[in-house]
Amino acid sequence: MRTKEGLDIEEALEAAGSWGRYQKLILLLSFCAAIPNAFIALHFVFSQFEPHHHCTYPPEYLSYINGSNADFTDIVSTIIPLERNQKGRWGPSECKIYNRTYSQYPVETWAERFNGTNNTHVIDCPYGLTYAFTEAERTATMEFAMVCDDDWKAPLGVSFYHFGMAIGSFLGITADWYGRRPIFIIASVVQIISQIVCALAWNFPAYCAGILLSGVCGLMNYVIGFVLMAEVTDYKWRNFMTISSTYSFSAGYCVIAFVAYFFRQWRSFIGVMAGIGSILYVPCCWFFPESPRWLAQKGRSRDAIKCLRLIARVNKREEIFQEALQMGGNRIMSKSNITSSGIIETIRVLFRSGIATRYCAAVYGWIVTSMLYYAISIYSSDFSSDRFINLFLGGVAEFPACIIGFSLLKYLGRPRAALLLMSTCGISSIILPFIPEDLPSLSTTLAILGKGSIAAVFYGWYLISSEVVPTLQRSAAMSICSATARIGSFSAPYLMYTRKYNYLAPNMTMGALALSCGFAAVFFVPETLGMNVPDTVQEARENNRFYKWNIFKKFETCKPEQSSTPDDEEKELII
Repeated sequence: MRTKEGLDIEEALEAAGSWGRYQKLILLLSFCAAIPNAFIALHFVFSQFEPHHHCTYPPEYLSYINGSNADFTDIVSTIIPLERNQKGRWGPSECKIYNRTYSQYPVETWAERFNGTNNTHVIDCPYGLTYAFTEAERTATMEFAMVCDDDWKAPLGVSFYHFGMAIGSFLGITADWYGRRPIFIIASVVQIISQIVCALAWNFPAYCAGILLSGVCGLMNYVIGFVLMAEVTDYKWRNFMTISSTYSFSAGYCVIAFVAYFFRQWRSFIGVMAGIGSILYVPCCWFFPESPRWLAQKGRSRDAIKCLRLIARVNKREEIFQEALQMGGNRIMSKSNITSSGIIETIRVLFRSGIATRYCAAVYGWIVTSMLYYAISIYSSDFSSDRFINLFLGGVAEFPACIIGFSLLKYLGRPRAALLLMSTCGISSIILPFIPEDLPSLSTTLAILGKGSIAAVFYGWYLISSEVVPTLQRSAAMSICSATARIGSFSAPYLMYTRKYNYLAPNMTMGALALSCGFAAVFFVPETLGMNVPDTVQEARENNRFYKWNIFKKFETCKPEQSSTPDDEEKELII
């Protein structure tokens, strides 16, 4: 198993300890590092919350009604016109006011005189808006007037964040050039700076600039932490380490609800989140290590040995590691000299070979899942009256959802699990707008069910897209999936914006997309459960285990070939 050229990185990790105190420390660091990413991804639920509002009453109007015994509700109806809200019900307008003169008539006669038949011309609010929130609850929506004719600003702000994430998807490759540690530290520091820019934003463009920057850096350090966890352990613990990283985002999901409850002014809310993020990032930046696999692959054998010595020391396996190192010639070599293919070759393989249909189905799954996840998460305040409880329950729902998703993918299979989870989310979305307003608990239950389903299937698309492409294109394929997923997340705020014109449109669209995505999985994605991941295009193309209409079909498990000689066993480990 040892080679003359040096000690294999897999064997070196095994000697230093592939699961010990060091790996548990990395898991804790990565867990803490991912919590602030939930802050910047979901702060829109509170910072851009739109409270009830109406046109500010004219000064002469207020002076005339003071001291009057007339019914205030009747008086208000003489100045604020009625209009249909998003649910199709009539109510006072939030953005219009009657253009009338009241001073020539007694207050008590206004309700009779101005009954909607005389001088019904309406205008935009000439004296500004009055919000139901106090100054202590001021939101960015109030600060930058993201309402009425300027309501396009709210979805644009969210879209800037997702556009930043798309940029971060491509910039994440710098961690392969310069190392995990320096890029992680830079991204973390800039992320805190971006939150400070948001909190101190003096106008809407500055606010958007901070949001864009936070989107870029937030995705970069999250992915780097995810990758590091996979690179400091062996295959036996890799799945556990990586799936555990999803729980950190869920934990941040819950924490943000508590922060928002106690700090309701949007600037202080974002400032406190930046402070919490700084506290969590300090130990991460101090102790976050470099990946020994990356160092070995770059030919930096001495640095790799130094990093592995640290792992062995923390895991109390120094003697075992030193013995293995001496027998390997005091040098660490990479497991393989194979390098990834170029971008042109990658695109040709993914879209011009026999695997194009299944890969495009996986990309479609990423786009739809990302759209639904952020639409449900950011607009969870619409599901019932208490936005704090809604967001908290949405975060709590992700904990069992990840376990359920992991179990379904393991025992039910990839495409069938995707069909079940996407159908659950789709049906919940379709039913939700028809729930009566006097049943808020039922609305919240359906929303949480849909949210949990879409959170569970997110991990499934990560797994599916990595198992339907060959090894040399796998990293690039995942990057393309992550980047195209921003199409969905970028579209989420505009999808929800359509409710201003048709209350049912967002939910019907979400339901239809979710159902179509589930059926696309069973028709165009092969079952990869029990199969070795393909190393070549031919191996990927040979997997034709499609369910189509027969979702109860059973496939045999692929059994790995048994090595007949010690030489064969060593060849399998090295290649």
